[in-house]
Amino acid sequence: MISGIIKLFYSEVVKTKMGSMKSDPYKLRAECQDIKNITLRIDSIFFKIIKLIFGVVFLLLAFNINIIFGIGTFLIEISYIVYKKNLECKIKENLDNIKNNIEISATNIINEKAKLDLNLLVTLLLVGILTKFNYIIVISFMIVFLFTIKDIYSNIK
Repeated sequence: MISGIIKLFYSEVVKTKMGSMKSDPYKLRAECQDIKNITLRIDSIFFKIIKLIFGVVFLLLAFNINIIFGIGTFLIEISYIVYKKNLECKIKENLDNIKNNIEISATNIINEKAKLDLNLLVTLLLVGILTKFNYIIVISFMIVFLFTIKDIYSNIK
């Protein structure tokens, strides 16, 4: 009986404490966020140092094998670094563009007439090829098909 009373009081205390808690989303304290950022920087620096050591060892090994092989390896490593920097810049630009263009209006690119034309042309093309119809007519269907696709593509742009 005493344990039942204790449970009752305990549950009431817990309910009142839970009711008085803030309903804001959970946030890390500033100290924890700083520690997290420091560990991410250390990991990043650590992996960059490992890649640098690996590249230098590979470059020295290449120069020990052959001077021309070493020069080629050096040029490849330099071009890789330049490529990676350019790729990072492009990725950042694309992410910024995506963030800025979240709301993209949906446009109806292919209308019903274009769908009907495509279905008809594909059907005629397949029938012409499978039945070994006159090749000049099949080629003319192909040309019309290509112009229809070009028309649809121009509507996209």
